[in-house]
Amino acid sequence: MLSCIGINGDATIITVFTSNYDLEAPCFEALQQLDMFKNLTVIKCAPVSGKDRNAFSLSYLTQRVKESLLPLKGNVDISLDIPCGEGDTRPLVRYLRMLSFYIHSLVVNSKSSSDNNNTDVSVSVSFEASTDITNVSLDNGKQQIQLKAGSFHNLYAITPALLDDRASTTVTELQKLHPDIKNPSELSQILDFYFAKTLCPAVIISHNKQLIEDLVKILSQAEGVHGISNIDPASYKMMKSLYDPNDTPNLRDAILSIVHADEQCSVAVELCCHTSDSQLQIREIIEDTPSMTAFSTERSALHKDGLLFGVYVDGDITPEIHSRASLLI
Repeated sequence: MLSCIGINGDATIITVFTSNYDLEAPCFEALQQLDMFKNLTVIKCAPVSGKDRNAFSLSYLTQRVKESLLPLKGNVDISLDIPCGEGDTRPLVRYLRMLSFYIHSLVVNSKSSSDNNNTDVSVSVSFEASTDITNVSLDNGKQQIQLKAGSFHNLYAITPALLDDRASTTVTELQKLHPDIKNPSELSQILDFYFAKTLCPAVIISHNKQLIEDLVKILSQAEGVHGISNIDPASYKMMKSLYDPNDTPNLRDAILSIVHADEQCSVAVELCCHTSDSQLQIREIIEDTPSMTAFSTERSALHKDGLLFGVYVDGDITPEIHSRASLLI
């Protein structure tokens, strides 16, 4: 984080820049030549680590599971024994979101099979380093599931089980149009994550324009899904700037207008990136939740759960877009 203490000596006005990258010396020196930024100070923020990182992981996972199980009665106690990694917490948070999906699945199946919604459940999650398998066990092994990391660090059940029929239906319809589609089972799982609002957002990339167009079209016909088709970042703004008129058409406001009208809905967006510049223009809109701008209020914040971006890329996929992808088909 880069912090500027006051502007032109006025300590009541503080400017703060934030970045995921180090401020290079030439840029730092250039900024300090300006009176406005002569008091510039660099402050590095270290990510949570050690015991605090473990505590965060358990707390976040427990929160996600409890929120997803609100309609059910009873308490959920989670024992977590997994490597929580180091550095950037975004991959860890993404992993915990997917883990919460599978815990939810186990608990729901257990409740439905026992017809008892008043029973507390205990969940044990452990990681086997020798096999790279995450084991999730419910009520001392009465039900369990094994998870394995796949492409783009997604978490897949070794014995797949879908929660939402819309995911499998979408893939079936898509395969009728594209019988040679890659990774249909993985796509089903990513779509299941999408409908469960697990990934924030789900980002599916392809070099096949028609495939992405058909995917978004089929999704838009599913119950509770609104589709936005054929968005070219080169000709359509991703978001309006501070100086644009309020009625400037842009994707961010288009999504927000749909979500504000129906908070329970999901949105599927088709993005067509014909150049590397177009890919750079969509970096923020497909980034992890939420999307904020300097002039945003809480109501205008774009949270990404329930959003899917189907991205057609013409040419090489830039590292920025690849790092945000959920799946390449």
